[in-house]
Amino acid sequence: MKTQAIFGLALLLAACGSSDEAGNNSAGESSGGGAAVEQTPANLMEDPTNSVVPLTPPGSSPTPMASATPVAALPDAYRGRWGMTVADCNPAKADVAKGLMVVAADRLTFYESRATPANIRLDTPARLTTDLNFSGEGQTWTQTATMTLLDDGKTLVREVTKGDDLGMKGAQRYSRCPGAVS
Repeated sequence: MKTQAIFGLALLLAACGSSDEAGNNSAGESSGGGAAVEQTPANLMEDPTNSVVPLTPPGSSPTPMASATPVAALPDAYRGRWGMTVADCNPAKADVAKGLMVVAADRLTFYESRATPANIRLDTPARLTTDLNFSGEGQTWTQTATMTLLDDGKTLVREVTKGDDLGMKGAQRYSRCPGAVS
């Protein structure tokens, strides 16, 4: 009985991970439990690793809300220029702004690719789900992604939930570029 209790405690501690692991969330890594690491736009812009932050546990999809409303275009609140770093928002550095995402009513534009949204579903005013038809560098692919607005619309999180053809698993955080209108 004592051995079983010790074994159970060891399993519980192993599942929790070390405190070093809990704070580690660099690109391509997950913090085991899949919990999001809270970041503000200020510390996001200081993060040169462009961390990928999983918002749902690995291998699962977010639970869609029963009241998702189909919409014809990406809503105004999502539109604009979004950067993963401060440099991404600098128009003078457009040739190297690899973390820039420009969201318009009918498209998302990235450094070397472009996506056309289809089947846009507004889950809440701050969260939508859409199918994205990508093209870039001579290839085409599709993904289903959620886009969530945080910090009163200053942060946008794009999470690939299906069609992870090019290894972009997890979520990517963007901060709204200052003074940018698209």
